[in-house]
Amino acid sequence: MNSNEQKLNSTATAMNDAPASDKHCVFRSGASWFSVPAVSVREIALLPNLVQVPACHSSLAGICHLRSEFVPVISINALLGFEKTSASQPNNKLIVIHGVGSQTAGCWAIQIAEAASLESLEALGTAESRADDTSQSPVMGTAMFREEIVRILDSVTLYRQVRRVLEELWNATKQPLSHTPSDHPSGTKSGTQF
Repeated sequence: MNSNEQKLNSTATAMNDAPASDKHCVFRSGASWFSVPAVSVREIALLPNLVQVPACHSSLAGICHLRSEFVPVISINALLGFEKTSASQPNNKLIVIHGVGSQTAGCWAIQIAEAASLESLEALGTAESRADDTSQSPVMGTAMFREEIVRILDSVTLYRQVRRVLEELWNATKQPLSHTPSDHPSGTKSGTQF
């Protein structure tokens, strides 16, 4: 066995020794790298036909039909304000996330370009900046992976942020209906009888 094989074996052994709750699914969206806790990932799949929702925030990439379920698909780059993906780095895969708790019942997905691996990541930036639970950012910290900076995401906070953004958009578009005499359900206009 050469030295490269020994390194691979020791890395694989170390990864297998780490508890599942410490592992992260590392993925790329556009040129940016992210991770979510591995225990929150249901599956990684090729992106089926994606239907865009009209007049919706760009953080909701659309809805797809996957394994007899309608799954909302988010664009992590649009949500966090990163660059748009280019044609050379298409986001043509999904990480399907388990819903947890009453607010995230069901599953949802993140549109990605590449799923790299399951890794035990050592956070460089820590959650100390998130000490108060009022933080709206789904980014819990950063880590290094293949000489790239990886943003470690909290899937529950990520879901809540998407939900908040969409609710704000949809609530802002609700217009109160103004009833004028010509709009009255009786069909009569003031001064006119039919």
